[in-house]
Amino acid sequence: MMKKSLLALTLLGAFSGAAMAQSSVTIYGVADLGLRNVKDGTAAGSTTSLTSGTEQSSRLGFKGTEDLGGGLKANFVFETGLNIDSGTSQGGAFGRKATVGLSGDFGSVDLGRDKTINNQFIDAFDPFASSYINNGSGLSSLYFYGSNTPLAPTGNNTTAGRVNNAIFYNTPNWNGFHGSATYGFGEVAGARKLGSSYGVTLRYTNFGLDVGYSYSLENQQVGLTAVDNKRSANTFAISYKFGIFTPVFIYEKQKADLPYAGFSGRTDQKNFTVAGTVQFDQANSVKAGFTKIVDDTVVSAAAGTVGDAKQWAIAYNHDLSKRTGLYVAYANTTQDDNSRKAFAAVNGADVKEFTLGIRHKF
Repeated sequence: MMKKSLLALTLLGAFSGAAMAQSSVTIYGVADLGLRNVKDGTAAGSTTSLTSGTEQSSRLGFKGTEDLGGGLKANFVFETGLNIDSGTSQGGAFGRKATVGLSGDFGSVDLGRDKTINNQFIDAFDPFASSYINNGSGLSSLYFYGSNTPLAPTGNNTTAGRVNNAIFYNTPNWNGFHGSATYGFGEVAGARKLGSSYGVTLRYTNFGLDVGYSYSLENQQVGLTAVDNKRSANTFAISYKFGIFTPVFIYEKQKADLPYAGFSGRTDQKNFTVAGTVQFDQANSVKAGFTKIVDDTVVSAAAGTVGDAKQWAIAYNHDLSKRTGLYVAYANTTQDDNSRKAFAAVNGADVKEFTLGIRHKF
């Protein structure tokens, strides 16, 4: 009898362990805090501050997966932004990402809120990935669905480079070829297109080469009076790894029909980025880049938002471990007299920024 009981307990433990192995939940995050000095044209002079998320956005996330058998898995991610300098949340309860979906041999399908497909595409190539510079609001954020551009979303579907009410699909990798697609529902009764958006990316990643194309379109937003107010972008990017050096080139053309948000006329903007990373060893790397914005927008209102701008930036990273690193960065932006990009305090102001910080992943 004792032997049978022990055998039953052993089998129960084995099955319990197998069941637990099929389902897992992970808590993860980034704690990033930097000391910044910014000169942006303010009459009082430069500003020095402690700023959260200067290299990577500070965040707290929960992700889980369940093995459903036959290669099929259920997945979820809840991710919220954090302000480490003040101890407050950022962007709502799970404003960074909130998705649930399935993955398998077909790729993955997720439902919810995440970065727009073009935002993800640019971050995959840009060495700075919208970080370091102007707290993630430098010229790289002027690419489509950025936060400081005439094409910034203003409606109920897309906000600050992220899309709500959306379906995200990622293909499997076919010998280096892979792609993504997304559709965001506007969720307006009787007006299917109003507030909706969609995008597609195609990439080839193999033998050190990474090349891709992205297209994004946002339909007229809720509350705007234009009959047909579409905003779109075509983006091309390429990088190639030459030993320790990886150069990158990004080009994007944006256009939009106006009026909206006080504008009338048209939006026409071209963005160029030439950048690169030198990875000296596992612990030390240098990033540098030059971005030019050619802004041919024609408007009759909201002066101070249009005009050309140029920015160069450099950053050095030193990893103390796989999870903890130090960084230092400098960026300088110059722009036309009528332009107020990179959050300059006044039109035409140069913006200079120096950042020194620490980042810890867990």
